[in-house]
Amino acid sequence: MSLSREIQDLSQALLTSRSGKTGLIILAIVLGISLFAAIYVPFDVVAKWNEPTFWQKNPRTVAPEWGTFFINKNLPPTLDVAPDDFNKNEYFVTASSLKYVTLEALITYNYDDFPSELAAIVYATYAEQRPLVTITLERPDGLKAVLYRDILRSPVNYLYLSSDRDIRDNVKSFLLTLGVDTTRTIYPELSLFAVKNDDMVDTRKASVLKGFYRIRIDVIAAAEADTADAEFLLYGQVYGLAGTDSNRRDLFIGLVWGAPVALAFGLSAAIVTSIIQSLLGAISAWYGGLVDEVIQRVTETYMILPFLPFIIMISIVFRVDIWFLVVIIVALSLFGGVTKTARSVTFQIMNEQYIEAAESYGASRRRILFLYIMPRLLPYIVANIVLAVPAYVFLEAALSVLGLGDPMVPTWGKMISDAYVGGAAVHGFWWWILLPAVLIMVTASAFAFIGYALDKVVNPRLRER
Repeated sequence: MSLSREIQDLSQALLTSRSGKTGLIILAIVLGISLFAAIYVPFDVVAKWNEPTFWQKNPRTVAPEWGTFFINKNLPPTLDVAPDDFNKNEYFVTASSLKYVTLEALITYNYDDFPSELAAIVYATYAEQRPLVTITLERPDGLKAVLYRDILRSPVNYLYLSSDRDIRDNVKSFLLTLGVDTTRTIYPELSLFAVKNDDMVDTRKASVLKGFYRIRIDVIAAAEADTADAEFLLYGQVYGLAGTDSNRRDLFIGLVWGAPVALAFGLSAAIVTSIIQSLLGAISAWYGGLVDEVIQRVTETYMILPFLPFIIMISIVFRVDIWFLVVIIVALSLFGGVTKTARSVTFQIMNEQYIEAAESYGASRRRILFLYIMPRLLPYIVANIVLAVPAYVFLEAALSVLGLGDPMVPTWGKMISDAYVGGAAVHGFWWWILLPAVLIMVTASAFAFIGYALDKVVNPRLRER
């Protein structure tokens, strides 16, 4: 039977069955995600996956934006007041030799919940003496709160207004002037955006004060050439298509880049191991004798070795990356169950008349092996590759959950591992766990459907006559 006939049978099995069509459609979607990642997501973003400063303008552990469709609330996205959004006024007073810079911006806040955090970034240019900066927030009800007043520490100052102790004390002083009980824990992002009443420090009872908020940043510098710009961030409670994790990383980047990594990992390991094992099985049956004996004994030795513990031990000792992990898997899978199955199938093929005809006209044993026997094994090899891919995808996820995956590559398994470490299940961060887990299952189901369709070609009892 020719190679083209085998390929034709495989194609017909896939395109004429519902399971084959379903698997191909799902696989096409996963491949589309991979193509999207390669074209539209810059690789430098992936390279900075583990750099916290790169993601510092994203909110921490917030749900995807489409999650608002399931609740009757208009949750706030992240509002970024960029330097160009500030009205800048600066002048120099000769008598005092001081430079005054005033930055003002207006924020419209009409959402049903509070920001998750507040932050300000002050960019200062100065010669010697560091400038004094004052940040004031004016609420829609006319109340003003001084959030920050201090000497800048560096040319670029990232001020986490929600977690800084001094800023919390400033907000506490603001609340005391209003006669509010401050014995509770103070959350600036809550109290500053709450309706003025006794409940404005209560996370369960506070109501959002909607309207226009004015940010004013006053800078006093020591030289006429000194200047400053600023950026103000109101971190939202929703972000993007996949939300964020505890390191503020956009999970959508990890999800789309996890697709090509999962496919490359699963396919490369499955293709190499299936071809090698099938070839060794065919060689064992075709040449027989000592060759058969050696291959079978080595195969049986490989089959009793504890596969997963070996990989775990090697990963712990050498801290391998994801591609070296593929090499280890191939090395530990050179012989296996596929070798024995391919050997038995080869014995059946050897009894075919066209094999005897090839021997009679003087074809070499190597020629018969590669041109007559291996093409007949192709349907079995393809089916085994398809069925092995999900196992290797799950293997990578399992190793990542155990903390033995590649820490530098954003894979679906690594995302689940980070979710476990970050307590996503405990704190209800469902998107952090659910989205990568669903993609792993969808990818596995695609190959399962395709494998089920190919079973008709591989299993002689199911072949149509």
